[in-house]
Amino acid sequence: MISLAALNALSEAAFVAALSGIFEHSPWVAQRVAAQRPFSSRAYLHEAMCAAVDAAGAEAQLALIRAHPELAGKAAVRGELTAESTREQAGAGLSQCSPEEFEKLTALNAAYNARFGFPFVLAVRGHNRASILAAFEQRLQHDVDTERQTALAQIARIARFRLYESVSAPAGAESIDMLEQLARYTDTPGSLSCAYLTPAHRQAAALIRDWMLAAGLEAQEDAVGNVVGRLRCGRGDARTLLCGSHYDTVIDAGRYDGRLGIVLPILVALELRQQQRQLPFDLQIIAFADEEGVRFKSTFLGSAALTGSFDARWLQARDSGGLSLREAMLAAGLDPEAIAALALDPAKLLGYVELHIEQGPVLLRENRALGVVTAIAGSQRFSGAFIGLAGHAGTVPMDLRQDAAAAAAELLLYVEQRCSGIAGLVGTVGRLQVPNGAINVIPGRCEFSLDIRAGEDALRKAAVADVLHQARNIAQRRGLQLELTEVMQASAAPCTPRLQAQWAQAITRVTGEAAPRHLPSGAGHDAMKMAEITGIGMLFVRCGRGGISHHPDETLSAADAELAARAFHEFLVSFSA
Repeated sequence: MISLAALNALSEAAFVAALSGIFEHSPWVAQRVAAQRPFSSRAYLHEAMCAAVDAAGAEAQLALIRAHPELAGKAAVRGELTAESTREQAGAGLSQCSPEEFEKLTALNAAYNARFGFPFVLAVRGHNRASILAAFEQRLQHDVDTERQTALAQIARIARFRLYESVSAPAGAESIDMLEQLARYTDTPGSLSCAYLTPAHRQAAALIRDWMLAAGLEAQEDAVGNVVGRLRCGRGDARTLLCGSHYDTVIDAGRYDGRLGIVLPILVALELRQQQRQLPFDLQIIAFADEEGVRFKSTFLGSAALTGSFDARWLQARDSGGLSLREAMLAAGLDPEAIAALALDPAKLLGYVELHIEQGPVLLRENRALGVVTAIAGSQRFSGAFIGLAGHAGTVPMDLRQDAAAAAAELLLYVEQRCSGIAGLVGTVGRLQVPNGAINVIPGRCEFSLDIRAGEDALRKAAVADVLHQARNIAQRRGLQLELTEVMQASAAPCTPRLQAQWAQAITRVTGEAAPRHLPSGAGHDAMKMAEITGIGMLFVRCGRGGISHHPDETLSAADAELAARAFHEFLVSFSA
């Protein structure tokens, strides 16, 4: 094991020697990137090495493929594999093949070599003997060019696994670079948008699974598209601490919302393994497939499956192109019929924790990197309209007007006044629209939205009651009609005091703060759904630029990400049920 900082400081010859096992029998790859040092992360070092392979030309690429041994082939039988290949093949069970399996692999190796002229290369981490045989048979159907590119892609995956296993690096800078790479998978070139089961979403899922495998986790995609990694403690009766967040995004998103809470736990799990430190419980990291609900209006789809609250009627929802959720899942290779079986047993859980950027300015304003979330706000949303009488802007006296926009403006100011000065309570009129409005026409109709949130349901309900009462009074006094429809209601999800206390202790150990900041979350999170089956706790991480989120300007410093990783590490190693 060598640190990235030490690797960057080596002579060129020592640098090449340290990385000689990353690409099988091909030290030239490391040699070609040595001059690009210093690398800020393993992620970018791996990217540079893969770029060197891409630029090397067909002859060098073919030599690289041929440098790899056959799976369970003659070199393995003679004990001539590199240490890395020996570990990898043994980890996939290839050293324990039955005579029938060995005979089949021998035949497949021969057929593959005869067809393509190079050995079958597969990143076997995460595979078993059955899936390896299936991949063999499927890839034998490729043409030569397709299979050469497939082999190079598998070599890149092998290199990632080896690099993360043999080099250590600070989680803060590493996470920033990893999230930058993840953001390249987008539905809309030029900005980040990653909706459920689009090609970009599928690519993101594959990369997250590879990162989990690189960290030494058991990793798989479940029937709803969640990517789940498990770090086992080795006890069959162990309970599980869950953590995670979502990897889908809003349209024109920032890089850190949700995804930070996936990448940092993966890196902390890797660090624990590199330190050979075993937790007394299983840790399960969940990358939830769909929290934002952009494509199918399916908010909390991924976490609903795990809490047993997935509604089969959602499968009939259709996207803007007319494709149903069920059809999209089947096209992605998922099994809608298996979703019900994903429900977790609460008796086997220790809780659920989530790391997340604050998405607000409180920590930034107070110059704090981390904060403990007390509750996730419940919310009520309404769609409404005041209906008056349109008229000529120059001929109707002010005292005879039935101005719908003026009524909406009055209500907006009341919402601002009613929801100010009370900790945790917020109210927003986010949409105001005068249909077919004109500069010289008194508005006869003004449509508006209303969103009121609070960390305590009683606080929220009292504010909603007052606002609705005021809306009716405004309409009556101004001689208007009022249309009002509730479009959403969600209860608050208080964070478990025990988990709040343990997060606060972890922050104190990392930052030295005697009294870490406690604050509510006004935004919704998968933790809200997980609260239906277990206790929840959340760590907020400061974000910059005024706390802006759901926007390309969303930002996070590597230093703050490092503090969050250290706090999570402390939380885990000191965790008590």
